Parts: sequence; C-alpha cells; structure tokens
Amino acid sequence: MSFLRRNRVLLTSALCLVLAAGLALQTSRAQTRADWLGRVFLEIMAPLQRSAAAVGRIVAGGWRSVTELVGARAENVALRERTRRLEQELDRLSELDLENTRLRKLLDFRDALHGELLTARIIGRDATGLARTITIDGGEADGIVRGAAALAPEGVVGQVFLVSRNVARILLISDHNSGVDALVQRTRARGIVQGTVDAGCVLKYVKRTEDVQVGDALVTSGLDGIFPKGLPVGHVAAIDKRGPGLFQSAEVAPRVDFDRLEEVLVTRGPVVPAEPPERYHFCGNPGMAAPPAVVSVTL
Repeated sequence: MSFLRRNRVLLTSALCLVLAAGLALQTSRAQTRADWLGRVFLEIMAPLQRSAAAVGRIVAGGWRSVTELVGARAENVALRERTRRLEQELDRLSELDLENTRLRKLLDFRDALHGELLTARIIGRDATGLARTITIDGGEADGIVRGAAALAPEGVVGQVFLVSRNVARILLISDHNSGVDALVQRTRARGIVQGTVDAGCVLKYVKRTEDVQVGDALVTSGLDGIFPKGLPVGHVAAIDKRGPGLFQSAEVAPRVDFDRLEEVLVTRGPVVPAEPPERYHFCGNPGMAAPPAVVSVTL
C-alpha cells in the first residue's frame, strides 16, 4: 500500500497510457463499427449547426443588402447630379437656339436695308409704367445719337431719345409721347401713329374721306426724317368715325411685340430699303426678294 501511495502518480500515468493504447488499437481494428456516442453528439449538434448556418445566411444577406443599398443611393445621387447638369445644358442649348433664330432674323432684316446699323441688346425696361421705354447696351461710344431709329425684323420699334456713353434709351411707338408718320399701305392714305396712355396705338389725322378698313397694313411714310420709308408699323384693328370734324381715327395693333423684344437694330445715319417700298414686304411676307446689300453693322 505504501508503494502504491508513493508511486500513485506514475502508476496513474501508466494506466492512462495503457488505456489510450487499448482504445487506439480497438479503434484501428473496428473502424466500421457504429460509434453511438458520436452519433448522439452529431444529432445534438445538428440543430445548432443548422441554426448557425441560417443566422450566417441572414447576416450575409443583410450585409449584402446594406452594401447594395448604399451603392444604389450613391448611384442615385450621381444620376440626379448628372440629370441636373444635362437639364442645365439642355436649357442652355435651347436658349442658344432661340437666340440664333432671333439673330438670323436680324441678319436677314439687316441685309434688306442699305445703310449703317448697330445691333444692340435690350438690357432694361421702364418699371414705373408711366412711360414705354427700353434701354439698350449701346451709346455714344458706338455711334448712336439722339433721334436714331430703332428697328426689329417685325417692324418699327421706336426712336432714341436719351444717350450716354455706353447706353441709350428708346421711346417705343406705343408711348403716348411718340409719333410716326405712316401710310395706309393699300390706299396710301396718310396719318400719324401715336401711342396711348394704355400702351396701345392710334392712327390720327386721317381725312374722313379716305378709305381705311379694319385689317389694313400701316407702313412708315419716311416723311418724319427718322424712320426709313416702307417699314411695317402695324395694322388697323378698329375705326372710329364718330363726332364732327375732318378726320377719322383708327385703333392700331403694333406689328412688334415689345414685351418679347430682346434685340434691336439702331440706325447710324440714313437707311433705306434695298428695294422700293412699294415692292418690298418684310418678315417673310410674299414679295420678299431683296438683293444682297452692303450694310455696315457693329455687333
């Protein structure tokens, strides 16, 4: 007994070695025998493994969804920015196309006139409503003088009444202080087109015996020394023969839409149509076939 107590550690180790060797030998001899302990352990662990695998799939799917969502948001932001830039570019190109169309009309109109003209942009309008005026980006430095005529492809705009070095103001023909010597194109009856306080126009001082009808076109007579002869002014919208007197009057619809006007041609000296006014029609009307003209224009 004392021997066992003194050598118990050694004897225990030896016993464990013997048992391990026996188990190894037994296992090598019966590899095909059923391992009931392993089977029980496998059955116990199977649900846990399935649960762990399911959790792993859920976590992986969630992470993949988060990654895709973050990527989609970033892509959405990029696409929105690209769409915004493309819309801005489209707006810019549309504006350029409209400007080119207007300038082509100005060029065609300029080619229909003999004389020196200046192309000017409208940079301001009267904000008080008391006067019908516009401001252009040309002045004395560009050769513009007081009394110069302002024209558009559609017809007469007005005349310069105030000039500084770099800008000028134009009194529109729809202002009540304006006056344009005009002719009824069909009958050659003469009168004065004046503006009204409500920004309209009237034809005054036409003899009551003259034949004037609604729809008649009015053109400049050239007798006022400001506007070249034969330029469109407007058309008769209504006729008033009421009251005594030698004259009749007519309401006039101006040819130019002043609210939409953006560029004008300003005369710098005498200007005449390239063809006789009786044969020439502006703005693409039948009969427009003016030969090329030598016109000095400053852009």
